[in-house]
Amino acid sequence: MYKALIIAVDQYEKVSHLPNTVNDAMEIKRLLLESPSLFEEQDVQIFHGSISRKAILQAALSSFFQGASNSDVLFLFWAGHGAIIEGEGYFVPYDGDVQSVGNSMIPMHTVKDLIDQTSANTVLSFFDTCHSGAVTRMIQDEMARGLEVEGSGKVLIAACTESQGAWDRSGHGAFTDYLIRGLEGEASDRNGDVDVYNLYSYISKKLNEEFGNQDPVIKSTLNGKPLLLKRVVNRGAEIGNIEVSEGPKKELIEGSGSNFLLGNTIVEYDEYQEVAVGEYRITVLNPGNRIEKAIKDMRGYNKYPFAIRDEADVVKVENVDIKSSKENTVLTINLKSTGENRNNFMSEMSVGSGLGQSLSADQIAILRIRRILFGDDSTPNGYNATLIESMILNPVNSKINVIPNLLEKLTNEGHNKQEIRIMIVASLILTGTLERIETLSFTVEDDVITKIKLIGYRPKYYSNVDPVKVEIEEFIKHSDV
Repeated sequence: MYKALIIAVDQYEKVSHLPNTVNDAMEIKRLLLESPSLFEEQDVQIFHGSISRKAILQAALSSFFQGASNSDVLFLFWAGHGAIIEGEGYFVPYDGDVQSVGNSMIPMHTVKDLIDQTSANTVLSFFDTCHSGAVTRMIQDEMARGLEVEGSGKVLIAACTESQGAWDRSGHGAFTDYLIRGLEGEASDRNGDVDVYNLYSYISKKLNEEFGNQDPVIKSTLNGKPLLLKRVVNRGAEIGNIEVSEGPKKELIEGSGSNFLLGNTIVEYDEYQEVAVGEYRITVLNPGNRIEKAIKDMRGYNKYPFAIRDEADVVKVENVDIKSSKENTVLTINLKSTGENRNNFMSEMSVGSGLGQSLSADQIAILRIRRILFGDDSTPNGYNATLIESMILNPVNSKINVIPNLLEKLTNEGHNKQEIRIMIVASLILTGTLERIETLSFTVEDDVITKIKLIGYRPKYYSNVDPVKVEIEEFIKHSDV
């Protein structure tokens, strides 16, 4: 049985975020499950965002490796920060803290020991870790040595050698970008098979052609026939045998792609980095005259909503730099948070019914979420409907207007699914309804959103009280045209 554990630590409590890791993880998951697949969906786990804490990741790793049988093929992908502290290599989880290394970080030898000791005969591990920021990732010699494996059928592939930089661009780490392309078929043989050695050779060749100074490292104890990772349909050879499917074409949208929202403008970025808390740098390649003008016009003292990936903020445009050549125009945008949407939440009111019952602020927030997503205007009986309506549409912590039925409205305006997703992220966070989004996914059938899944957390008002978790998973009712 093929099983996968995908870890993308893209958010951190104490250190800078890594913008591309969640893009990497979502693409890896998509490709592993894409038909024809060796993996079943229930056997592919993914951890990112605030759930990638030390305790959660350690439990997931232990279960993944210790619960395996000798016939299992295990696939581990890990992207995020890495660190060398007093000669010891560590993976840095969401709650990693250099002031409390032992309590908050995961030693690399712990992962190595799990790989060594698992009953699974075959383990393939990819590590795209870093400790020097979102653009340049370094894997030190000590880190590579700390992850060498023992036993039969174990493979480790790291992004680069000691003291080399592993570059990010176009929404993915370069190493992982070629890993993704390889799994998509660029590393397949004439039969459409992608095995581990062909994949490594492809990645190494492509990185050398593009950068000349990034050499991925492979550590392998595989014996016999190379491990098959994926079988790719040979589109040309299969044209004569295509069968028409009677079922709808299904797709799962779990990310916003390379889209970000600034003001009322949605733009595709080439590179993104949170250079410090509340300071963002975005690079846009060949933006076009309309977008270039719109962003240049935002410079100054005005404040704008900003959303990217699963995050949103209120920002000012600090600087816009434009560099043009014969081939390209590069737009670099520097944004700075106003601080209004960071730990600045006023406690919200509850509403009493006069019958000894009350509707909490969290329950009102769920009504607001349903209003935003579905246009649901129902309110509980026994309460002042006018007051409830006012609290739904005019939340005290809102930085933008509440727009009802956003899914249908944006669809009718012709936005694609990833654009719709980023605007919903902005709406849910900047209305003060959610502080953090863990999951926001769309099930799409024949290009129509048929189901939405949302997991998020309400603002945390008290340090000793955990924020309320909100979960919605619902099929979409579409109005007849």
